[in-house]
Amino acid sequence: MKKQCPNSNTWWLDSRATTHISVTMQGCLWSRPPSDDERFIFVGDDNKVAVEAIGTFRLQLKTGFCLDLFETFVVPYFRWNLVSISSLDRFGFSCSFGNNKVSLYQNSNVVDSSSLIDNLYMFDVVSSYNEILQIGSRGTKRKLIKKSHKRLGHITKQRIQRLVLDVILEPLDLSNFEVCVECIKGKRTNIRKLGVKRAKDVLELIHTDICDTFPTASWNGQQYFITFIDDYSRYGYLYLIHEKSQSLDVFKSFKAEVELQLGKKIKAVKSDRGGEYYGRYDRSEEQHPGPFALFLRECGNGPQYTMPGKPSMHVVAKR
Repeated sequence: MKKQCPNSNTWWLDSRATTHISVTMQGCLWSRPPSDDERFIFVGDDNKVAVEAIGTFRLQLKTGFCLDLFETFVVPYFRWNLVSISSLDRFGFSCSFGNNKVSLYQNSNVVDSSSLIDNLYMFDVVSSYNEILQIGSRGTKRKLIKKSHKRLGHITKQRIQRLVLDVILEPLDLSNFEVCVECIKGKRTNIRKLGVKRAKDVLELIHTDICDTFPTASWNGQQYFITFIDDYSRYGYLYLIHEKSQSLDVFKSFKAEVELQLGKKIKAVKSDRGGEYYGRYDRSEEQHPGPFALFLRECGNGPQYTMPGKPSMHVVAKR
């Protein structure tokens, strides 16, 4: 072995070590205090040395693979960071030795190849995970925090801090936590909902609307449907039609049926200002009452029309 003290960021494979060993906390994602049974470990000369902490370390290998070392013992007494082969085996890794090299496999895929140096195999580590975060730009840190915030369902900064304290999440620097635009949009109220006056009896108000054409027609060629919904009971009728111009004929059938069954008259009909209800525009760009509007006027069924471009005023029928 080399006499000089090795770099604290170098990691060496050890076939006799029963657990991973780190000489410092450098590269530690999270840690916990050792239990009473874990406070000391025995070394080759039967001496016991103190364990400072137990945690998870992430190594960024030169191949780009991130190797997580779980249940790593932090022992400042040691001079070498050791990677236990038996511990790797427990987590699904395997090693292949030959020609002064060792290859590390995960699911039959090579994730790293290490060379023999002074009779020991050394991992080709770029840097530890927390060093990558420290040398990364502020923009990179902000992206990492933002991504974590989104993946956790847009939870608050306080919730993320609690998860970090409970060792559920890896440590995150939340000093650059920015306001989430999606969260603001989700909490924003587009339209102030004022109190809506509901009908007090059936047939006081009927909501109607026509659904736009479907790409696939029904078995007898109908591509539209028209609905009539009672405001009081929310009971609805649906009729299939070939053209929007059939709306008046269908309404007459609906009107005759419900008024006969209930023994009451329809008092008002609410719709949008579409041509099939209010009337078509002429060449002077003026909208004149059409057959549907004139029929309602003749029957005394007070028509109610929504404002142009305000579908929110017609939510009962639009649903």
